[in-house]
Amino acid sequence: MFERLKTVVGSSSSSDLEATNNSNDTTQPEIQNVNGLSWDLRVQCFILAFMLSMICSFLGTPLLVSGKFTGFAVMVSLGGIISLLSTCFLSGPIKQLKKMFEPTRIVASLIYILMIILTFIAGLVMQNVLLAVICTGGQYIAMAWYSLSYIPYAREMLLRCFGRCF
Repeated sequence: MFERLKTVVGSSSSSDLEATNNSNDTTQPEIQNVNGLSWDLRVQCFILAFMLSMICSFLGTPLLVSGKFTGFAVMVSLGGIISLLSTCFLSGPIKQLKKMFEPTRIVASLIYILMIILTFIAGLVMQNVLLAVICTGGQYIAMAWYSLSYIPYAREMLLRCFGRCF
């Protein structure tokens, strides 16, 4: 199961890295092994971090209902940050950053990061509930748009679908 995910992510195994290091190629291999972790452990770390991000995000909802808006903003934004960091376990931090800032994803990535920052500001500094909720919605929309960039023609299909609705 993990091998199929490995081919989708396009990550090299540690034996591939050793072969690259032992060759006479002078280019330094990209950081793929995330501090020497095995592929199985990397997938497990990804799953654990992603589940932690979901828990943080879901724990924000009761805080919103109970009127603890600062806690809501912190939990949802923390969930978003952990979600971003979790993907670094699969392909490595450098490769993930390169993917995030490819021309097809740069707008969604920047909006997502901006919405996380604005959610922190709205909840912690301004303590504006409505703005914090709007920024949280913006986080989820930007993440969905970013995720759709990995599925061929998914964004175009979604735009056509909404275009026909209106």
